[in-house]
Amino acid sequence: MIDVGAAVREVDVPAGTPMGGFAGRRSPSTGVHDPTTVRALVLGGVGVVAVDACVLHEDTCAAIEAAATGADRPDSVDAAVVSALHTHSGPSIGCGRAGGHAAAVHDAVVAAAIEALDAARASARPATAAWASVRGTGVAKDRRHPERAIDPPLTALRFADADGAVIATLASYPCHPVVLDGTNTLITADYAHPLRAGVEDDSGAPCVFLTGAAGDVNTGHAATASFSSQQASGRTFERAAELGGRLASGLASASWEPLAVDTARFASTPIELGYEDLDPEQVAARRAGWEAEREAADPGQRAVLDIWIAWAGAWRPEDQAEPWRGRVGVIDLGAAAIVTLPGEPFLRVAEDLEAVRPRVMVAGYTDGVAGYLPTADAYPEGGYEVEDACMYYAMPGPFRRGSAELLTRAGRGLLGA
Repeated sequence: MIDVGAAVREVDVPAGTPMGGFAGRRSPSTGVHDPTTVRALVLGGVGVVAVDACVLHEDTCAAIEAAATGADRPDSVDAAVVSALHTHSGPSIGCGRAGGHAAAVHDAVVAAAIEALDAARASARPATAAWASVRGTGVAKDRRHPERAIDPPLTALRFADADGAVIATLASYPCHPVVLDGTNTLITADYAHPLRAGVEDDSGAPCVFLTGAAGDVNTGHAATASFSSQQASGRTFERAAELGGRLASGLASASWEPLAVDTARFASTPIELGYEDLDPEQVAARRAGWEAEREAADPGQRAVLDIWIAWAGAWRPEDQAEPWRGRVGVIDLGAAAIVTLPGEPFLRVAEDLEAVRPRVMVAGYTDGVAGYLPTADAYPEGGYEVEDACMYYAMPGPFRRGSAELLTRAGRGLLGA
């Protein structure tokens, strides 16, 4: 058995808070549909934190881990990973990435994460573990290639005490939480909210949900569909409840495989990601094109173009000299493993890692989110994820071709491949 504890904390998000995720959104939040939560799970000496936000800066994640592992804390952990849910209807707390920065909410999230980790550690008790993998839910779609059928697994680990009472469920699924579009101004975890609620109703214990490698996966629309200021058909709270409920039902009817788990070991590999070389003349030409396009654009598209124009005006070639630094991690439970990846990796990265050994869960958006990580074959195709998202992320350019494969190699090495 392994000591396991879980805790959930809510963070107040006042009306008027900037929301992160949609460059075309023209309004701050106007209210709350479901509370912004910070969820912590402790497995032995390893903490897992999930935050209902679009992105988290790596410095924010490092600060949470540093505080939670402090030797002066009575309930400190040995290591902690911090994952952003990537809902596009949460507070913008990415330190300038993917939206304006809500500093007060950011600080409240950091405090809540540390408090939740402390509480989870303090409440930990011996637990058994079980694994489930569910396919056939029909929720995830390849948003770059709609004609391509995909069926990624919904994976989960469930921990129960000696009496059989569930302590927590850790679940992961690779699908952008973007059922709601940019016209929504209510704070919500999107489909993850009804998913977690359904699992919690069924199990009687907290559900910690990690979004998987979902860079090219959502519920069935192009990334650029969210540029419009008009609400898209079907992108409603009712649809989010349907899809989240479908995933929760999948776990409720799943076959759970008992695992022999008595320890959790965390290891990580540091990574450095460079950028695609950008030509100053091309940047200037694109800026001129956007300025011309802006005149006839609808309000949502105009908001996007304003971000791109401002990015091009501030861009300098020397900004590309310093690589982005992060890490790939693995929480190894022996009979199962949780791989943590930064940024927005494409689904193929998870598929390659899941093939290394049985019972591998892959989480994206962890320990820093600074942009998309497309697989090498996507670069000749171009598109939003490859060429344009870096501007909303306020980064010096798209990550260099081969960056996703670098993550894959690091993860494979940590898994013992």
